[in-house]
Amino acid sequence: ARTASAPLDRIKLLFQVQAMEGAGISKTAYTGVGQAFAKIYREEGILAFWKGNGVNVIRVAPYAAAQLSSNDFYKSMLAGESGKLGLKERLVAGAMAGMTGTALTHPLDTIRLRLALPNHGYTGISNAFYSVATKEGVGALYKGLIPTLAGIAPYAAINFASYDMAK
Repeated sequence: ARTASAPLDRIKLLFQVQAMEGAGISKTAYTGVGQAFAKIYREEGILAFWKGNGVNVIRVAPYAAAQLSSNDFYKSMLAGESGKLGLKERLVAGAMAGMTGTALTHPLDTIRLRLALPNHGYTGISNAFYSVATKEGVGALYKGLIPTLAGIAPYAAINFASYDMAK
């Protein structure tokens, strides 16, 4: 599913970063979805719609594994001696699980974004990791982590808690 929606994800990323200094995109480069599709195809070719998708595919398994296993861990920690979980505990466990999965895989998301930019200058995933870590420091792989965690927490909380309550 991620690979099928990768072209739309790339266009979304380009809209988000256009006009940012260092992104290599002018603030008027992309004016609409149709125009963006045509521009990417014309200037970069068909494969450009999947720039950064390899990292996204790699990220899916560890993200899901971290979320699911940490949700079980947090639920067991919050259950206490009684072993019972209420809605509040399920929401907290879900939020923490989402944040755990996100924090562990955020460097992959950072590299995905960088590889999706036109004229990024990296030769691949390994080169992007190495370049960012050596030129900007390892902390650069975690840029934007706090707002990302703030965004995933309520989503994951509701997602996990509603699943638990429904079964």
